[in-house]
Amino acid sequence: MGRPTGGASASKKPKAKSKPKQRGGVDFKKYKHKVGRKLPPPKNATNTEIKSKMIVLPEQTMASERAGMAVNKRGLTLRELLQQTVHYNPKVRRAAMNGIKDLVTKHPAELKLHKVAMIEKLQERICDNDKVVRDSLYSLLQSLVFPSLKEDNAMSTRSTLSLLMANVLNGMTHLSMDIQLMAFRFLELVVLNFPSSFPRYAEQAFNNFVAVLSNDRIHLQDKSKLNSVLAGLAHCLSLVARVTENGDASNRLVHNRPMGELWKPTLDEDNPGSGAFATSDVLMKLQNLIRILVNSIEVSASEICAKPANDAQSSEALLSALHCLHLICTTFIHEAKKSQMEFGRSKTQLGPDWLNSSVLVYLKKLWGVKRLFHEKGDDRFFVFNLKIAELFLCLSTYVDDTMFPAEELCQFVSSLFANQKYFATRISWKRI
Repeated sequence: MGRPTGGASASKKPKAKSKPKQRGGVDFKKYKHKVGRKLPPPKNATNTEIKSKMIVLPEQTMASERAGMAVNKRGLTLRELLQQTVHYNPKVRRAAMNGIKDLVTKHPAELKLHKVAMIEKLQERICDNDKVVRDSLYSLLQSLVFPSLKEDNAMSTRSTLSLLMANVLNGMTHLSMDIQLMAFRFLELVVLNFPSSFPRYAEQAFNNFVAVLSNDRIHLQDKSKLNSVLAGLAHCLSLVARVTENGDASNRLVHNRPMGELWKPTLDEDNPGSGAFATSDVLMKLQNLIRILVNSIEVSASEICAKPANDAQSSEALLSALHCLHLICTTFIHEAKKSQMEFGRSKTQLGPDWLNSSVLVYLKKLWGVKRLFHEKGDDRFFVFNLKIAELFLCLSTYVDDTMFPAEELCQFVSSLFANQKYFATRISWKRI
């Protein structure tokens, strides 16, 4: 008999392993992908591919457009350089000014064709905040633009200068002292190159000279700035004195001519030195300048006397102020002589009485400066005393003896001649 099947031992079967329960929902089900298989794009994917085509036309490139045009070493045309002069970056404006100078030097024909457009665009740089840009403009006008502008006729030059002078006069009233002083340099440049244009702006120019010289800042700062303004003032005053002297000579000719020839003109209207000034307005400005110049002379004289060594800047300022004062007195003397010859003018109007009240009253302080230098007895004060003596000798006809003693003036002049002989003898001994 065999062994019975079944039983307790046979009923027991091995249990299958239970699978672990999945955690999370269906949304976070992890998929296993085969290596190297490309994933299909999602249903909401956006196609970001851009397809473009390029058309190349060699005949329309920048190189072909500039062929035959005048460019500077950077390959920029005059129009592009003028546009860069108004750039907000001062470095770009500097490069543009240098580029214009380079282009005009290489291509002089561009300057002849576009000089008016250049001045119209560059005149705005007179009041530029950057000093290098202003200096570059001054150099460009001085060396290239103004010499070429002189070749044009008078009418075109006058209209071009009117645009430039508007910005020059505007710069003279600028809040920045550096821009003001640079504007006076531009005025001096215009007067030197185009003297016939100055009478139209004389009143405004002298008014600005009065304003800037009345400012104490220019006397307290570097004396070189004061000397620059006085140099420009001397050029303007010399032009006024020359015109007044020509008018005085013309009046003498008219006064001595027969009545039948008085209708003929005596001055050439095209002559640069024959321009007419607004006499009453200009003389009032010059009268204010006398007072300011005398005060400047007093300040410079006190500084020179206080220092043991010679101060070159203060000495130059003193001599420049004396020179300007001499030019104003020369103008006033010619006006006083003219009043005695012109028909229909009162003898007291701009005559000796007017000269005494408008000029000599302010020169009392200068008489005190003369005494200060004379008492020092130093060699370095001899030139100053010589200039003061020249000024008083120029006014000797109108000097009042009660205001300026004639005996003291003669002693002062004779002592200067004695010192001059002494200096000449000493210099000759040094040469030996």
